[in-house]
Amino acid sequence: MYDIDYEIYKYINELADQYVETDELLKRNHLTFDEALQQAKQFKETFYALLEKYSISSQSLVVICYELMERISQQPDNPDFQYLYLCVMTDFCLLVRTDHDPDDEQKIRNYLHQQELIRELTKFWKSQSENIRKYQELLEYLKKPIKVKNNEYSEETEFLYQLTIQHTFLYESVGNSVYKDNLNALVIYINSDEKLIRVKPYIIFAALARKTGLIQKREHFMPNLKALFKYQDYNIYKDNGKNFNFYQSELELYDHLQRSYIDEEDNVDMELCDFCFANLSPLSEWYYMNCEPNEDIPMSLKRKIQTVMPKSFPDILSRADYETMNEDELLIYGDAAGELQEKMLQTAEKFLKI
Repeated sequence: MYDIDYEIYKYINELADQYVETDELLKRNHLTFDEALQQAKQFKETFYALLEKYSISSQSLVVICYELMERISQQPDNPDFQYLYLCVMTDFCLLVRTDHDPDDEQKIRNYLHQQELIRELTKFWKSQSENIRKYQELLEYLKKPIKVKNNEYSEETEFLYQLTIQHTFLYESVGNSVYKDNLNALVIYINSDEKLIRVKPYIIFAALARKTGLIQKREHFMPNLKALFKYQDYNIYKDNGKNFNFYQSELELYDHLQRSYIDEEDNVDMELCDFCFANLSPLSEWYYMNCEPNEDIPMSLKRKIQTVMPKSFPDILSRADYETMNEDELLIYGDAAGELQEKMLQTAEKFLKI
């Protein structure tokens, strides 16, 4: 059961553990107090200048968000809109306030923290854009037949067999000659083509997770690779007594495959594999919704933004507003805030055109 008091307690402790003295922050960024304050001021001025340039009202956070989303839907490739979006989604009351004005030290801390988050998201964003390009090229490539080379990879097959049978959803593969033969054929097929080798960990994972029964029971079964690179939906919202356990097992399999091939960077494009894993099913989203995120499971851009944005976003009411409203009114505003947050997160996908 979700315990809001415990979550608040945990969040406060996380913040306390991450706290760094202001002098140390300034030292790390090679800034004096006055220089940092001036940069924070210029950052805010640039933000509002861009809003004015595109006739986006600065009346409130809600208005900024909805007008920005409208501009993005019209021009998703506009870098100014991308920058404004990142500013809004990482704002810790420096740019848009609903309550008190922070003092100079808090402005500096918020500014330096926000700049770090914008850099982090920008790097992730660029990586996702590059991986979308490679993914689309791969889809085109898969339209052509693959010429299979009849080489032997018994050692790799044996390694994968021993690795995969450790996972719950593949227990029926133990001692299963059909499974082992099909796994061997899949390894030979992938290793016949350099472009397939680049995404080997993802292909093996997707084939075993999506076509478990066929690989275990049907002789000479070879999955359709084009289908493995299409989105497959899962029921991630309700546990039927089996599916959540299987999802956990499938996640562990991908994590083990990733670790096994991570050192083969000259042959395997792990970033592209991770992109496919995070974006071609809701399995990654299930993990971040239902599990304590102790492992670095690949995530989508939408989930990445959720991990760095303020937990209060969108904070559309001031403290005074909260104190004057009844429970029904607070519920209405809470629903509106949740709807706005979801729409803003979905907007990120428009930039990438996934």
